[in-house]
Amino acid sequence: MASEETLQSLAKAITYKPPFCTGTLPTTNVESTLFYKHHSVAGWLDLSQATESQLEALSQACAPATFGRNKEDVLDESYRKAGKMDLGDFSTSLDIEKIGIIDHIRAQLFDVTDTDKAIKTELYKLNVYGKGSFFKSHKDTPRGDTMFGSLVVVFPTPHEGGALVLRHSDQEWKIDSAALAREQSTPSVTYIAFYSDVDHEVTVVESGYRVTLTYNLFFETSKSPSLINPSGPDDRLLCNALSAALGDPSFLPEGGYLGFGLSFKYPVDTSWMARKARSDIVHAFKGSDAVIYRVCTDASLLTSLCAVYHIDTYSCEAEVLVPITNLLVSEKYDDEISYALCHQHNGRIIHEFGQPAPMVQDVNEKYFIKLAWVTPLTTYSTFKSHYIAYGNEPTSAYEYADLCIAVKVGPFGNRSTAR
Repeated sequence: MASEETLQSLAKAITYKPPFCTGTLPTTNVESTLFYKHHSVAGWLDLSQATESQLEALSQACAPATFGRNKEDVLDESYRKAGKMDLGDFSTSLDIEKIGIIDHIRAQLFDVTDTDKAIKTELYKLNVYGKGSFFKSHKDTPRGDTMFGSLVVVFPTPHEGGALVLRHSDQEWKIDSAALAREQSTPSVTYIAFYSDVDHEVTVVESGYRVTLTYNLFFETSKSPSLINPSGPDDRLLCNALSAALGDPSFLPEGGYLGFGLSFKYPVDTSWMARKARSDIVHAFKGSDAVIYRVCTDASLLTSLCAVYHIDTYSCEAEVLVPITNLLVSEKYDDEISYALCHQHNGRIIHEFGQPAPMVQDVNEKYFIKLAWVTPLTTYSTFKSHYIAYGNEPTSAYEYADLCIAVKVGPFGNRSTAR
């Protein structure tokens, strides 16, 4: 059977790093120069030594900042009060690659070498937060399947307040860029890079002007697999715990599956045409999710991204594990959905170790698997699949599912399951 003590040892060996990185880097007056236009009027300023009147003029040239809500841009100053400039209205001399910000993001978020060119940046907007400005807690709108995060660069303009507060997994971090800038001996920008599914807010600016550039961060499509290849200290902790578990004859003596709930959110396109895109999600794994996938794969265990459907019907109350490439799509099903998942989508009914077998009608026991959860499923990865159910008449239906990493473990003495 799966020893609870061994499962706890595996869970404790998973290192959870903060979902962001931050720091300060010195900037020159050339790098801090900003050119902008407003209607027929043009202006410029050095943001490393800007005056109050220059910053006020920049603020006046901005349009009110909107934010994304239900796939629409919304203007609501009770939720966000700030100024914005779109790309066509300003030009900056700041080169974030040259001053080292991208190298720091690679090293701090992904534990990969500085020579690995796996991150693409896209300058998105300039924002100005004057006195009384703020942005309540929100998540950034994903702008493509390969977008993994956002980068905010704060210039050293005099201001109080306007701290960036990040929240994820019941933890909170506060980055006060105004205080950090004052601590530097030379003018310096503050950078904060964080994953897209991190809640964040800008606290009220009490005085002065907070000026920022926001960048979207993407995985380079052709290079993204490199992010899951290098190993580091976080890998070794889990690798040692997994090796000890596999070497224990009392742990899954007849084999089975290990399940890991994901710590981060990933975009899931449930259409049939997106099967290949869904299989590529593993190349965009972040933080502890990447560590788990990498370590289990390196241990020669068949490691897969799967969905767990939570089925509750008159004839079935069970969880069904389905490969990410075989999700329910907008198809028509004449059979009970649990039967369809097993026979048409390569699904398997989960019989959790230490629990009674689920009650499922008309599904052969060969479609059952024994699985032990190392980390629980999380709401970060919940999505909904729609389909057409046929009974007396066709009806639209849907099932909720959660993403997870499923690892197949062979019996003691022959643990390897990799194809």
